[in-house]
Amino acid sequence: MAANYADDTTIDDLLSGDRLSCLCQCGNQTWLAWRNYPQRVQFTPLRDLRSKMVCKRCGARSPTLVIEGMRGVGSTLFVEWVYPPGADVYALKRKSPPA
Repeated sequence: MAANYADDTTIDDLLSGDRLSCLCQCGNQTWLAWRNYPQRVQFTPLRDLRSKMVCKRCGARSPTLVIEGMRGVGSTLFVEWVYPPGADVYALKRKSPPA
């Protein structure tokens, strides 16, 4: 993982071209339309916002937050940052959301 993002990363810290997604334990993945949030939320560390996030599919709280970005030439996304640290993003992505 790249060192671009620290533990106190905010939504506003996202580099151009990087994307933030939320991965629930049920396998549901969503991407935030973060520019629609109030400015005070954009400057709140993601680790603090995480506890307020709720999965619309299963109702679970505190999803795994993932920032992905492209490195070099090509269109492959790489995981740049994960919160909580050490979460298995790839196992969560392999899960299929419940019907």
